[in-house]
Amino acid sequence: MNASDLLAYYLHRLGLSCYRRQLVFYCRQAGAPQPPPQLPDGFEFRFVKPGELESLHYPGGWLKLPAARQWLERGDSDMLASIQGGRICSYLWVERHIARIDYLDLEARLPPGHVYISKVLVLPQWRRHGLARAMYQFILSREPSLTMHSACVKENLPMLRLFAQLQWGPRLILTVWKLAFLRWYRVERTADGSIRRHVRAGDLPAELFGDD
Repeated sequence: MNASDLLAYYLHRLGLSCYRRQLVFYCRQAGAPQPPPQLPDGFEFRFVKPGELESLHYPGGWLKLPAARQWLERGDSDMLASIQGGRICSYLWVERHIARIDYLDLEARLPPGHVYISKVLVLPQWRRHGLARAMYQFILSREPSLTMHSACVKENLPMLRLFAQLQWGPRLILTVWKLAFLRWYRVERTADGSIRRHVRAGDLPAELFGDD
């Protein structure tokens, strides 16, 4: 870690960091059941239990092993994994009550019947096998009555292509500015281009996940 990275790290720990960050939020409304995905040979898709993480060689990534176990034991999130040869090859998280958006240092309560899909990871050796798309399709086939949300940065071209393939439309763009202890939020709705500046933190859950 160089000097500038070290300084940024300690400023962040002290709450003194500054940044501009932006996420594109996608939404799939509740609808008709979807067909299950066609899985690659030898793969199994299922939700993982806390006691299985080590035996399935949980690969880390977005959450370290203790944090992943804590998330599962808390009971408000599920981890869907693709498993081959007794090892996790990819996973995503289905957050069912609170969306914990680490990139924006934000927690937002989800309305009943809504979930937030996050922290998608495919191990490098298993990329370009369609696992990320299959995981989303698996959730759609299992729980079609839920309204599903997900988000990514504009620069994440593979995820943008994935949402296009799934026919998930972009719903809004959230921009966050942070300066020391101050934050500003801006919401731009993609359907009509309307913009709400200086959105209060308390209004964000309704903006992000409420009914339009």
